[in-house]
Formats: sequence, C-alpha cells, structure tokens
Amino acid sequence: MRRAVLVLAAVLPLAACGTAIPSSAPTTVASGPVTVKDCTGKDVTFDRTPERVVTLDGYAAQTLVRLGVADKVVGTGFPAPFGVDVAPHAERLAKIPVLAERVPVNEVVAAQQPDLVLTSFESFGGPPGSPKEADLATMRAKGLTSCLKGADGGPLTDLTPTYEYVRKLGAVFRVEDRAEQLVTELESRAKAIAAKVPGSKPKVLVLQDNPVAGQPLQTSGAGTIAHALISMAGGQSIFSDVSSMHAKISPEEVVQRDPQVVWVITDYTFAKLKGQELVAAVKTNPLLANTTAGKQGKVVSTSQYLVSFPSPLNLDGLEQLATALHAG
Repeated sequence: MRRAVLVLAAVLPLAACGTAIPSSAPTTVASGPVTVKDCTGKDVTFDRTPERVVTLDGYAAQTLVRLGVADKVVGTGFPAPFGVDVAPHAERLAKIPVLAERVPVNEVVAAQQPDLVLTSFESFGGPPGSPKEADLATMRAKGLTSCLKGADGGPLTDLTPTYEYVRKLGAVFRVEDRAEQLVTELESRAKAIAAKVPGSKPKVLVLQDNPVAGQPLQTSGAGTIAHALISMAGGQSIFSDVSSMHAKISPEEVVQRDPQVVWVITDYTFAKLKGQELVAAVKTNPLLANTTAGKQGKVVSTSQYLVSFPSPLNLDGLEQLATALHAG
C-alpha cells in the first residue's frame, strides 16, 4: 500500500529551476510545469493542465466538482457516491458521463484517451481488469491516487489524507486558491465539531455487514477514514490495533471489548443487506445482545459514500457521527 506525503512544487516560466510551494500557500500557477509527489514519494510532473480526465470512482469526481474543474472529466466509474451529494454539486456530477457502475476496466478507460486518471482509492489495479500503473503508461496517461496511511502508518486520527488530496489536485489543475479555500472550509467545520464534543469517549464498534453466527464480523481498521472520524467525533474505536482496511473479527472478541456504540457503515458492495435494512438487522442481532451497545440499543449508521475514502463529504460523515455518538 502506498504512503502519503504531499509535496507540491511549481516551475515558474521565468525560473531556472523548480521552486517549492508550501502546502498552505494559496498561490495559483498560471503556466509552466507542476510537480507533485505520488504516494510513494515519486515526482509526477504535469507540463500543462489536464484536459481529459477519467475518475475511476465517484469520490475523486466529487473533489473535482468542488474545485470547479468538472468540465475536464470525460467519464467516471462507480458513480454511486453521487447519490449522497447535495445541490449544486449533485447537478454538476449528473452531467459527467458514466463509464461503468463499478470501477471501469482498462479498455474502457483507454478508449477515453485520458491524460490523467484519478482515484480516491489508495492504489491502481485493485478491482479485476481495472487499470494498473503499467496500463496508464501504455495509454500515456498520468495517474494519481489518494494516500491513506494503511497498515504501516499507525492509527489515522484526522483527515490529513483528504486535505492533502484536495491540495494536490488543486496544484495539478492550477487552482490552488480554490483548493486552499476548500480545505479551510473543511477544517473549520471539523474544528466546530471538536469544540462541541464532550469529554467522554464512548467505545465504538464499526460494522460493515450484519454479523452471522459462526462467522467473523466485518469491521474497519485503524488506517481508515472511518477510524479518523471516530477519533474526531469524540469516540474511540475498539479495534484501533487492527491495521487493515477491512478486517474480520471474532464475535467473542467483540463481546470482550464491549462496545458502547455500534456504528454501521452501510452500502458496501459486499454486504448482504443495504441501507436501513442492514441497520434494522444489526439492532436485533443476538450476537451483539451481550454488549453495552446491544443492551442499550445504541446503533447508529452512516453511508460508506461519506466515510470510506478521502472526499469533501467526509465532513458530512463526521457531523452525522458526532451528533449520533453524543445524542442523549
């Protein structure tokens, strides 16, 4: 899994060499090459602003819409996250051509002749048939992913990956002013939530599907956006020691760690139940009956389209979770 360190640099037309730009600087580069770091620390240089962009998922497209460059997107895959967006962003997202309901395969992406392929996932080539980095090189397209800490980065407790991704795309599209304004707005919302969080830190279990007797439970690990949101909302994940994004945990371990709140993240494609049907099933699941959350009926929910991958909508998920955790 790739690691995230954001470094932006711009080579100005009159400069003899590259000049580093602090990530917080609201500078807009009108012309000249722009270099950003990918998640391995390798330089990715853009001689000009990308004009034909394919977003492999709706999360990346949501960020571009908020940066005002949605007109550069010639197609997107996995548009499901668009369904949780609001006006006017939803209307702009609806105008983007949909290439596939899931992550599009390499041939579909190549047919768009992109000069940039984006994803908010942490790597290329995950879903079968989707573009790998070698495929992007063949189609002469640059590629950028979001940068989650993953297994080796320790617990994620803030939205640094989201803010870095916004700033990185702002540099690539020469809209640093807009990117910095967006990050400032998102950070302000996070600070406002933190100011209202009480001192108590309820223990939280994340569930991605309804538990089944004799099978492990699906949860989220410490390197995820979901884990960061729990920390920012004034809670504590009972599985902060689990590093993988999707982890399988025994029911016995869940009972032993005794969550006070069960946070159901809905709408994962692998889940047997979706939406409020999943939430209702979790509330009556006997495997959770001996936990504090089960006894008190403390089950809350959020769509994964708000909290799974870096996106401006992470703040919507944070607001929902903070309100639900401390209600009553």
